[in-house]
Amino acid sequence: MEHLIAIAGYVQTHLLGILIAIIASFAVGFAWHGPLFGKQWMKYNKMTPPKKGEATFSMMLPGLAANFVMVFVQSAVMGRSFEILLLPNIGYALLIATIFWLPFTGLVIVNSYAWEGKKVGHMCLDAGFYLVSIWAVAAVLYATL
Repeated sequence: MEHLIAIAGYVQTHLLGILIAIIASFAVGFAWHGPLFGKQWMKYNKMTPPKKGEATFSMMLPGLAANFVMVFVQSAVMGRSFEILLLPNIGYALLIATIFWLPFTGLVIVNSYAWEGKKVGHMCLDAGFYLVSIWAVAAVLYATL
């Protein structure tokens, strides 16, 4: 229970940093799924680009809301972890973020996609996105400690 209280205390004292980290994560997501790899991502997911006027912001709201909650919780836990570890530089923050990502995201994606028979490229694209996103979050959290 004391750890949850400590995380809540971190959120109260570092809310601005958490919100900036969420914005950084969203920026990575929009770039990754847009100009960088959007066409390939849509192809892997068997999606067709919406025609002009068909796509609405409200279509994206459920995913954006879920992502907001996920990154908020990740930021709170990772930021509190950074406080405990007293990281000497940003390299350590990126290393810790990678260590968090590997078993809790990277390998989960590998396992899930292997069972679903998805292509290795699809797995790499999605796993890579989450790694780059968590690096962006870690960099912001470290900078705002």
